[in-house]
Amino acid sequence: MQWMFVANIGQARCVVSSIEQQAGGSAPLRFKVTPGAIWLCVRAAGPVVARWLPLGLRATKWLAASPADWSGWLFHWACIAFGIPFCYMVATAVLTPQLFIPPIDAPQSLVKRGYSAPFLAQRITSSMDEIGRQATVSIPHEVITGNDEQPEIQVPGQELSYTSTVYFLKKVVKRPDVAVHVGITEQGDSYVAHVQVEGGAFHNRQGTVKAASRDDIDTFIRDIGTEAMRLAEPNMLASYLFSSVEKGGCDRDKCDFRQVESIYDDVLKLPVPEQAEWALAGKGLILLTKGYWKSAEEQSRQALAMHAHSAVLRANLAVALEQQQKHDEALKEYRASATSKSRTAETLRLWGDALLHANRPDEALKRFAEAARMRPDFTDNLHDWGEALVQLGRYDEAIEKLSRAAALNPELAPSYIEWGRALEGKGDLRGAAYKYAQAADLDPHNQSARDSLAAVRAKEAGDAGKATVRARPAPLPQEGIISVSAVSADLE
Repeated sequence: MQWMFVANIGQARCVVSSIEQQAGGSAPLRFKVTPGAIWLCVRAAGPVVARWLPLGLRATKWLAASPADWSGWLFHWACIAFGIPFCYMVATAVLTPQLFIPPIDAPQSLVKRGYSAPFLAQRITSSMDEIGRQATVSIPHEVITGNDEQPEIQVPGQELSYTSTVYFLKKVVKRPDVAVHVGITEQGDSYVAHVQVEGGAFHNRQGTVKAASRDDIDTFIRDIGTEAMRLAEPNMLASYLFSSVEKGGCDRDKCDFRQVESIYDDVLKLPVPEQAEWALAGKGLILLTKGYWKSAEEQSRQALAMHAHSAVLRANLAVALEQQQKHDEALKEYRASATSKSRTAETLRLWGDALLHANRPDEALKRFAEAARMRPDFTDNLHDWGEALVQLGRYDEAIEKLSRAAALNPELAPSYIEWGRALEGKGDLRGAAYKYAQAADLDPHNQSARDSLAAVRAKEAGDAGKATVRARPAPLPQEGIISVSAVSADLE
């Protein structure tokens, strides 16, 4: 069977090649360019070349004969083309507060071991960034960047560069970056790091970190990063530690949050209103996590008396009300939180989650979509979004959201459970059992994962028994019996 591939050149058409395909369509296509096809293309292109060639020649002659007529025009457009991106970069940098580690003063004994000043700064920055990424809430904070990540663009012929321009404008608009200065000195058979914050809400806070030994430098670097976050971003560090305690699998009322509460108490002693708001929210979250609903409600109302427009404090209040079965009041507070100017992806997610629990998944989807626009890689939002889609029977979309959540946080067992439910809804019992088993491995205490796994295995066994019965002319009653004890033993 032959096909003709026709290419357009201007208004002309020419045969480029013929494509042969064997009958039935199973063989791959073979392209053959013949001399005749090439000649037809050249003939078709002739009128097009004849039309545009004289214009091109005249343009070339004009450019060569009178450069003064067009050089000024070209220069102005070049300035505009390069100036707009430069101005955008400067404006973005000025409006984005950044947290960075300048080059570190390190003793020669460390430098000789390969721990140069830039390398140490990079490692400490990575440690701080890891803490920031694992924080459980969307706390406004400076963007953690390396000192060498700033582009250096020099304007020709001028004492002006990107860095100097950004630095000057930040001083004018009073939005300086936050620098964490680190100096390492030798002390006996160990090292001591002196850490001090310059700029930002916690200006001039300082602390020290002592290495356990000269040999374990990696732990020393991580400790410096933790101390830097305690001084410059204490709420972020508290959120990270809160998440670490939760991952420990402690009972709700026995989790030890004393270190987290200590950090929040330190923040509340400082004259930093915006950071105090998040510290109060963190203390409220601890009460909610422990199940002290009434205490959480009272604490949130007291905090809102000082920060009336706080979206996160209002969200805490809504959660406390919902857990006390005050659903109408809770939805009112969720709505107020999500429509506040200080709303975050977390407050939108919480509203969507409340709508989901109220059996209003269609409305919940809108809230999750809004949260995703604010924070696309927000794991908890992706999970709840997937859960809502499962309830609506939109299994393929649910799997897409849940797989992203699992990729971002492979230890999030509930996402695997919902993923299993989506597969089960599609009729893929084997795939569902695999996801339930993954969830049970990640969280052995998760009864929902164990129950779902047992149920889907029983369903698989039942389907297999029915298929065997249909295949045999004389069915045996014992063939269809499922051993419940065997399922339980397998789960153990």
